[in-house]
Amino acid sequence: LVSQLLIGMTVNFGLHFSFILLISRSMLPDVVDNFRLQNPHRKGHETIFYSSYVFFTKMSAGIGLGISAAGLEFTGYKAGICRQSDDVILTLKILIGAVPAILILVGLFILLFYPITEESRKETKLALELLELETDFPAKGSIPGPKHGYLGSLH
Repeated sequence: LVSQLLIGMTVNFGLHFSFILLISRSMLPDVVDNFRLQNPHRKGHETIFYSSYVFFTKMSAGIGLGISAAGLEFTGYKAGICRQSDDVILTLKILIGAVPAILILVGLFILLFYPITEESRKETKLALELLELETDFPAKGSIPGPKHGYLGSLH
């Protein structure tokens, strides 16, 4: 019974953890598109968003591991022994259960204020497509130039 419960909990954790990773990575292109729409004359900033995402993901993992290691060291964790003190066991339960649960709830609360909805995402996509068409076919009175055959409008 214990092994079945452990397998069930592991599968449940794996599904939820993968969901969190997929959602955060699928939200990033929407944020980049929203930025591109708000700043149409700035090009090439997509890499800043993606590299910042990777950097802060790795930094938060490092900070989390550092805090966990310091907490275990503080409570008397001894590597290589099978039986740990009650303080170490309690610290492990807090680090594995309570801390992630609290951080997930904080993240979900912050997500309530996420301004991009499915409707606004579709509007952004349409606006970016229109902006791309304007770039490909500028208004009358434009001077031919290197990029799309035009340097810009004479108006």
